[in-house]
Amino acid sequence: MEVSAILDSYPQDNLLFFGKIYNIDVNKKGQKYDISLEESRIRISMPQSIEAKDLEYEYLKKWIKNRLVEVLYHHLGKYQRVMEVSIGKIYVKNHKARWASYSSRHNINFNIRLAALPESITEYIVIHELAHALEPNHSRKFWHIVENFCPD
Repeated sequence: MEVSAILDSYPQDNLLFFGKIYNIDVNKKGQKYDISLEESRIRISMPQSIEAKDLEYEYLKKWIKNRLVEVLYHHLGKYQRVMEVSIGKIYVKNHKARWASYSSRHNINFNIRLAALPESITEYIVIHELAHALEPNHSRKFWHIVENFCPD
């Protein structure tokens, strides 16, 4: 999984995460890997024995994906109930041109780059993809469904 678009968009000591820029602090004297999110900082603690910067970023990428999945499941759970739809599996991938896609097998692929956007946009994208469970194309009926659950 690549999130280089998120990580490379800002200086290496900053990260755009759910619409907010966070400073990244790395402590290489920790006992274990740990990431904590504070008001304006993301603190990464890692064992002193780890010297490769690639491992630092791999750990951060995994953490970003896990936080995004939590947000996606929150919104999916909420809107699946009210829209009365069910889905198959969800996947988080590094798409080049799409934020998300809905498959004929009722699976949804989400772009890892959603982790950089404000959560309200991620919520809209969840609604948009779930609307495809009711209407597969972008017809007037589809947009009416989206508008019912996301009026603005």
